[in-house]
Amino acid sequence: MIRSIAIYAFVLALATAPDMDAVTKERLLKLGPLPAPPTDPTNRWSDDPKAAELGRWLFHEPRLSRNGEVSCATCHQPELGFADGRSLAKGLGTGSRHTQSLLNAAHQRWLTWDGRADSLWSQALHPFESPLEMGLSRGEVIERVRAIEPLRTRYESVFGALPAAEDTKGVQIAFGRVGKAIAAFERRLVTGPAPFDRWLEAVRAGRDAPIDGFGADAIRGAQLFVGKADCVRCHTGSLLSDGEFHLIGVPSKDGGLPTDRGRLDGVDRLRKDPYNAASPHSDDPNGARARWTAATQPDPETWGRFRTPSLRSAAASPPFMHQGQLASLEDVVRFYDTLEGATSLDHHSERVLEPLALSEQERSDLVAFLKGVHGTPPDRTVWNDPWPDRPPELVQKTGVGASPQAIPGP
Repeated sequence: MIRSIAIYAFVLALATAPDMDAVTKERLLKLGPLPAPPTDPTNRWSDDPKAAELGRWLFHEPRLSRNGEVSCATCHQPELGFADGRSLAKGLGTGSRHTQSLLNAAHQRWLTWDGRADSLWSQALHPFESPLEMGLSRGEVIERVRAIEPLRTRYESVFGALPAAEDTKGVQIAFGRVGKAIAAFERRLVTGPAPFDRWLEAVRAGRDAPIDGFGADAIRGAQLFVGKADCVRCHTGSLLSDGEFHLIGVPSKDGGLPTDRGRLDGVDRLRKDPYNAASPHSDDPNGARARWTAATQPDPETWGRFRTPSLRSAAASPPFMHQGQLASLEDVVRFYDTLEGATSLDHHSERVLEPLALSEQERSDLVAFLKGVHGTPPDRTVWNDPWPDRPPELVQKTGVGASPQAIPGP
């Protein structure tokens, strides 16, 4: 009988969360809810419904690639959290980094792992010209938009007539507008309230008991997150990311020393990008984003650093880290707990992490918390493929510069 009572008391202790002190409560309340995405003055069409609808068509169209088989949705699959489930991205070829989720990307100041883009629309243009992703020139993209009837009519209803192929300046402008339409679509890929947000609502009202979807284990994990584990050092604010760049020593995928220059190369590409926020293609070339870009200078100290990912969409898009080195949330927590296998580069690594010495229960609680911060995904009507039965023929099978025959839409 005494043994049964002891076992019951032990189980009860595991099923409850410790009392929350005022400091812990204050830290937690700063983590939610997630507001609407900030406005983007560099893209005057960012909240235009017709531009967003055009962007949805562009996002799903594989014929805007060299082989007619790769679209934005190839690497950003809705059912995989708008990522691809692979360690390394794969388009026309295999890349060197893991595909990041697009969920809540409109909240980010810098885009991609190395921050080479300062807006959603400039980032959306990069894959078209990458030989490992979609592999087309700017002129070819515009010619294919012209050739595919649903794209042409929707483009012209938003932006006006497409330029002639020989109009170089017009093609450059039209290419930028393709990115702006895709960005208008991607701004809609936001998550709704997570179980964590509903629990925070209750905490604000003076109730910190478990709720549906956010149990005692997740509550304990939340307190660890802002307390002993100190995850908020980098995963802070309502996005659960500081938006900055760090080198934390995650082991390379091949087990060797890291060779990816990360943020150092990202800054160089950002400043040279003809579609950055300070460029003539920006709708706010003298605004705050443009000034941030102009003020961003290459710094050798940023070698190998990568942007802190938001945890708001992490649970939906494994594997994790910039090469997809860690397969599960459990692996991520285990790495931060032990730093087992961490690489050290004397001149570049940051001294921000120390082993945490967590118990197995604490690791499990942190994982429960991470699962509880993933919000409701956007409604299918926002992101579904508008033309699932598109004809299989390629717009342009070979050659560069030839005008393909127009393909009618549905």
